Amino acid sequence: MLANSSKTKQTVIFLHIVKTAGTTVHQIIDRHYQPDEMYWIGTKGYTFEHFTSLSEADRAKIRLLRGHMVFGLHEFLPGPLTYFTLLRDPVERVISYYYYIRRTPQHYCYDLISSNDMSLKEFIENKADILTLNGQTRVLAGGKWHAECTEGAVEAAKRNLQEHFAIVGLAERFDETLHLLKKAFNWQNLRYTRQNVTVNRPRRDELAPATLDAIIKANQFDIELYQYATELFEEKIRQQGPLFALQVKLFQLVNQNRTRFSRLLPGRTASTTTS
Repeated sequence: MLANSSKTKQTVIFLHIVKTAGTTVHQIIDRHYQPDEMYWIGTKGYTFEHFTSLSEADRAKIRLLRGHMVFGLHEFLPGPLTYFTLLRDPVERVISYYYYIRRTPQHYCYDLISSNDMSLKEFIENKADILTLNGQTRVLAGGKWHAECTEGAVEAAKRNLQEHFAIVGLAERFDETLHLLKKAFNWQNLRYTRQNVTVNRPRRDELAPATLDAIIKANQFDIELYQYATELFEEKIRQQGPLFALQVKLFQLVNQNRTRFSRLLPGRTASTTTS
């Protein structure tokens, strides 16, 4: 049953950064907003151009805007509104993204990697995909996506997180993030199974030192931004009080048991696919 999203009077923008557990978040969002209240950039032909071409009346109906986009679309919506997003450790995100491309033939870099048998290090140094080059900073800074990423961009991204985001979550602390979203937006049903998980990928400590160095060198601003986001996250957790950790733990136990039970049902299989 869908929650009454009208209890949250502000419009919410979910800025989904690639490979930060966003696909899993979408299944939870769908339980809390009516279909005609949501606009999802990147699906069903709903592009940035389509969104900006909507009439003011149609844009005013949107209660939840989501998708792969850069910061700034609030300028096209009436207030009040706020954002939320999740960030991920930059090294882990790039590793996951590269191996996601390798198993996704429809991705625009699949042929480049496959036809050239391109390693992760080579892919980074090739600079074929800007999402591997301080991609989180670029998304959150807004402005010109393909412009050179500078210290000014990371400072703009930090400022945007501080001033415009109700919740800045972390993929590595997903359940705590969900409970912050629950409190911020009156969400009730948080159950989930992980979606779009990149499997058969090496761990960070299994990478060759040269590959790890290449990722770090190409994502210095993302590393700085992630540290800042972690500080914001920790402060938000402290504000929740001593019962918050217990609430999260109880949820984890219930959600894990529900997932195990669902795997035992006839015709049900475990999901093998976090974004």
